[in-house]
Amino acid sequence: MSVAELSLLFGGGLVIGLWWWSMQAHDRVDFISREVCKDLDVQRLDEAVSLRRLGLARTEYGVMLERVFRFEFSVNGADRRRGEICLHGELPRWVHLCHPDGDIHIDLSARR
Repeated sequence: MSVAELSLLFGGGLVIGLWWWSMQAHDRVDFISREVCKDLDVQRLDEAVSLRRLGLARTEYGVMLERVFRFEFSVNGADRRRGEICLHGELPRWVHLCHPDGDIHIDLSARR
């Protein structure tokens, strides 16, 4: 194999690895959002979560990739409300819901 072929193989493997890692995070956030909505007795809408923000965050473990995902929920079936979930690397950090009775913030970092 030539150097170009090895580079292409390595690059393809890296892309597939990053895609797989991103899908794991997406699935984790999807599960967390479903559980939080079930616990708070609200309806999750659209059956989807989406990446809202990507960046770096300084944590007690050093600098980590921070991803904030958004989902929507309804309290009464007629409204649309916003919720967010933050991951630092693979670790869930917090959930925030814009509830009509007041914002709800759940710290998930204490649950490890």
